[in-house]
Parts: sequence; C-alpha cells; structure tokens
Amino acid sequence: MRISKTVVIFHFVLSGIIAILVTVFFASGAIGENYTNSIFVAPIFFLIIVFWLAGVLFLVFKSYQTSIKMMWLSIPLGMLIAFPIAAVL
Repeated sequence: MRISKTVVIFHFVLSGIIAILVTVFFASGAIGENYTNSIFVAPIFFLIIVFWLAGVLFLVFKSYQTSIKMMWLSIPLGMLIAFPIAAVL
C-alpha cells in the first residue's frame, strides 16, 4: 500500500506535538512533586522523545509503515518504561 507524503507529514507533525506535550507534562511533575524548585522533576520521561526519534529514523530510511507505527507507539512505550524508573528514582 502506498502512503502519500501528506499523510506521512501529518503523522509526523501530530505525533511529534503530542509526544512533546506528554513528555513535558510528565517530566515537569505535579505541583506537589516540585519541591526542588527545578523545571523538570523527572527527566527520565524524555525517553518518550528518544523513542519518537527512533520512529523518525525509520522515516529517513523510507520505511513509512514502520515509522508511523513507531512514532505513535513511542508515547505509550516510553511511559511504560519511564514510569517504573521514575518510581524508583
């Protein structure tokens, strides 16, 4: 199945915006967690961006189906890995 460039760009932009918003939300923590007066309380959640960039890497190598799946799965996959690590730290 052929995917048009418009569809790929749409998924790239939309998944990137959502990944950045979710990452910053979880990394900054809640008001009660921010007793250190720093911007990012749990920077481990930036793993979501790393997984999203892996999806972009598939995009560079013209594997569009894998790229779209990886970019969208980066958010739940990153949270699944980052939450237990953040709980321990």
